[in-house]
Amino acid sequence: MTIVYCSNTGSAKRYAELLSEKTNLPCIDISKRDSIPADEEIIFIGWIMAGALQGYKEAKETIGNIRTVCGVGMMKGEKANEEVIAKNGITEPYFFLPGDFDMSKLKGMYKMMMGMMLKMMKGKIKESGEEKGKEMIRMLEEGIILFDEKEIEKVVEFLG
Repeated sequence: MTIVYCSNTGSAKRYAELLSEKTNLPCIDISKRDSIPADEEIIFIGWIMAGALQGYKEAKETIGNIRTVCGVGMMKGEKANEEVIAKNGITEPYFFLPGDFDMSKLKGMYKMMMGMMLKMMKGKIKESGEEKGKEMIRMLEEGIILFDEKEIEKVVEFLG
């Protein structure tokens, strides 16, 4: 069994490395998935953006033998989990892991998209005078740290 991760700002990678330490399983970036034997069972850890679990589709199509899936993001709760599972067609056991957000660590189109979203949110608040959304704006501008080592324990327990 191998841990395969897809990370953008580092939280998914940190969880994959932590799970690797606790289980003695190897972990690799999804970009190196070609090195995984065809019959290898994997644990997939990816980051969530707008409900889409990044790298999951690639892992499913190219590796296929997924034992469990972990989504790293900021929106937690049963409704958020149901959305991720439905949007991505996840059929394996699913775990949510809280991640960090730091605009300065985003790359490429993700940085551009989040920058546009921030600008749009600021405009709406200025227009309406509402307080709604100010917390989200603060989080986007300043970042937020939600990574929690204890969260990986539920995955370790599941793997037995």
